[in-house]
Formats: sequence, C-alpha cells, structure tokens
Amino acid sequence: MILLMLAGCSVPHVEPTATPTEEPVPTETPIPEPTPTIPPSAARVNGLYIAIEDVDGKKTQLREAYEQLGEDIPDDSALREEALNDLIEETLFLSAAQLRGIAPDDHELDTQTQALCVKLGSCDALKNWQSQNHYSAESFRRALEREGAAAAMRQVIFDELKNAEQIHVYRIWSYRRADLNQVLERLNMGISFVDMARNYDEVTGGDMSWFPRGVLFSQDLEDKIFNLEAGGHTDILEIDGAYNIFYVAEKQTGHAMDTQVEQLAQRKALSDWLEEQKKSADIEMF
Repeated sequence: MILLMLAGCSVPHVEPTATPTEEPVPTETPIPEPTPTIPPSAARVNGLYIAIEDVDGKKTQLREAYEQLGEDIPDDSALREEALNDLIEETLFLSAAQLRGIAPDDHELDTQTQALCVKLGSCDALKNWQSQNHYSAESFRRALEREGAAAAMRQVIFDELKNAEQIHVYRIWSYRRADLNQVLERLNMGISFVDMARNYDEVTGGDMSWFPRGVLFSQDLEDKIFNLEAGGHTDILEIDGAYNIFYVAEKQTGHAMDTQVEQLAQRKALSDWLEEQKKSADIEMF
C-alpha cells in the first residue's frame, strides 16, 4: 500500500525547457584620473597648498636680502612668518586668477621655462641659477606659476582702477586765516578760483591734478572734496596748522592720471584688494 501511495503521489517527469541567454555587453572600466601628489605643506589657501620647500626657499632668499642691504636679520621664526605671509599673498593672486581663467597653464609655463633656457644660454645654466637662488625644478615652476598669476591679476585690478571716478582739484592755502577769508569774499564776487590760485602759487598754480579716492587725503577730508560738484569749493579747512580751500574744477571717470598719482593709486588698490581677499579666504595653517 505504501508503494502504491508513493507511486500515486510522484511528480511526473518534465523535460527542462532551454532558456535563451543574451551575450553580455562588455563595459569599459573607467580609468581614474591620476591624483596629483601633494608636497609636504605649510599651509593651504583656498584649496591650494603652499609647500614647505617653498617656505624654506623664500626664507633663505629673505635672509640673503637682509644681508645684502646691511640690515639686521630677523630670527628664524620671524623670517619664516614673513616668508609664509609673502607666499600666502602670492597664492591669493593665483587662486583669484584661476577663478577668472587667466592663470598660466602648463603650456605657458613650459614656454616660459624654455625661453629662460634660451636667455641664459642653456637649460643647464637655468638649473644652476635655480640652485643658486634656492629653487628646485618643482619649486621654481610653482613660483613661475604664482608670478604669472599675480601679474595677470594686477592688470585686472589696475584696469578697474582706470574706470574709477576722478576729480581735478585746485587748492589755495595760507598760514593766515585772514588770507582765506579774503579768498572767500572774492569767490562770492565771482572771481575765478583758478585765477586766484595761480596768484597764490606761481610754481604749481594751485593745481593738484587729477586723482581718484584713497590717494592723497584722509577719509574725512576726501569725502568733503569728492562730495562737491564740479565748480564747487570747500569751506576754510585747517590742516596741520595751515588754512586751505579746495576747489573741484572737473569730475570724470577714466581720466588719465599723473605717473606719481597712478603709482600711489595702484599701490592702494593692491593693498585694499589683498586685505579683502584675506578676510574672505579659506586659509589653513599646518
């Protein structure tokens, strides 16, 4: 009975059905981009590393510069701080230039290096120069990159300065307030400020030339002068024991500056730019 029951419950034999298989589609294994080797670093500025090698080289250059100038050489810690600060500023220029897409690329750096080889007579001569000035081939290339980026960013900053508002100012001054009271009386009578200024100063005619903000005056005095319309003048202002009246002859954007004024304006613009960059930069010391 057990055998009969087992026979009745057995599952009928079924031939397996072949399942069609698809050929696997070959896939390409992505080749990872090589990760640049980060040199032992002293700091990182906006994601850009400052190599310890560069700090040490800059420190030695500074020490030799102090020696050549006959000045007292700061201690090692102060030299390192000065070197690192210089490199941080240079790296801020590089970071900004990269964001604008105007930093030198590998091709430009190769071209500059080759041009230096030609200028010095051979690439061996360039290597000797690098060694004498405390550069390795790698640190020199990094310095070349920073220098090129800084030059590009300085040009951007100077071009923006050319579009700044400028004023053409004349001045009459005297150590006696009574003289300036007399000037005000004549101005009220309609006499030309420029004509009077020429009488007071036969050398310059009282002409202070054209200049933008941030060059010649304190913030308070600058605001008083720049807030004047063309043809307007200040009240009598006492400055360092002398009495002054300033007159704005013209206002214009993009006027050419005298060489000395332009140099002062450029220096001030660079200083202001660096201060703003330092405030907003991501700077990490190691």
